[in-house]
Amino acid sequence: MATTVRGAARVPRSIEDCWTRFLDLTRAKDYVPGLTDTVVTTDEKQGVGASRIVSHQQFGDMNETVVQWDEGIGMTIRLHKGDKPATPFKEAHFRYEFRDIGEPDACEIHCSITYTLPGGPLGRLADALFLRRLFARNVVDSAVCLAENYRTDEPVDHSKLPELRKTAL
Repeated sequence: MATTVRGAARVPRSIEDCWTRFLDLTRAKDYVPGLTDTVVTTDEKQGVGASRIVSHQQFGDMNETVVQWDEGIGMTIRLHKGDKPATPFKEAHFRYEFRDIGEPDACEIHCSITYTLPGGPLGRLADALFLRRLFARNVVDSAVCLAENYRTDEPVDHSKLPELRKTAL
């Protein structure tokens, strides 16, 4: 059974401006907590099939491949390592989506991860006891850091995460 956790933040830029910034898939290192590098590995730089390797301080390298591309709105990426799902998942997809809030110079970024864990009942128990909260915090952190990066146009100082979390929707 799949679990989905969500996070969102207000972005003080128009959807069009956000989307233009979002088209550069290498920018993830500037806002995703823990990422140290992002390299696009396919000829496709955008759209379905575009893939990147992200390097994480704690978890090493992971592949992210675009499986859904909604022009001007968002994308869904599959998290994997080579042909296998990324650890600790049986399957995982991360979604970024910009939403209109009726203001010309602002929008919201909504992030979610939908995943299944291996291990049957034990995996579901670990999810219920602590993993779901951990993943939910990571999703919120991604949303608030993306909003901060787009606000300042600078890489996010992740030591400010406690304050940034207060801006989550």
